[in-house]
Amino acid sequence: MQLLREEQLEIINIDNENSDYLSKESEQEQTAPLLSVQQRLQLIGSITHLMGSSQLHRQYQIADITERFIPSLIHNQFRYYEINGNPIGFVNWAWLSDEVEEKYSTGEYVLSLDEWVGGNNLWFPEFVAPFGHARLIVKDLRSNILPKGTPAKSFKIRPDGSFRSISRWTV
Repeated sequence: MQLLREEQLEIINIDNENSDYLSKESEQEQTAPLLSVQQRLQLIGSITHLMGSSQLHRQYQIADITERFIPSLIHNQFRYYEINGNPIGFVNWAWLSDEVEEKYSTGEYVLSLDEWVGGNNLWFPEFVAPFGHARLIVKDLRSNILPKGTPAKSFKIRPDGSFRSISRWTV
């Protein structure tokens, strides 16, 4: 893994030199190296630490990690953040086809591994920033990952974990 530093922020991706490739499947296959099993396990541990510090994510079950986090590690569609070696945030994204987006937007549909790539509809399934660094993470996404004008969606979730609505935003 390589580290990028913005002040004290460390952004960890498998290959930050290609981190602006937030692109469709064909380009990802060309630029995104695979995480080793050890790297994936280390990230899962750090993600779990962040989840335990988040009121919302603390309610997740082990199956949620498999369904909502691991596919992004496999497809290298994530950013993980640390300050001074301490985890502060994680965000992942999926490019959904129109058909998959229609099912996913109900808030009840679980994406299969293959459904995370191949579409034109950008979604952020998980955004974990339990220590108040959300703005810093969004700034990084806007500056280093997302092309200007990119429409994106994410879920608004109630404190009890239930689906509230869909957030639509443009970079």
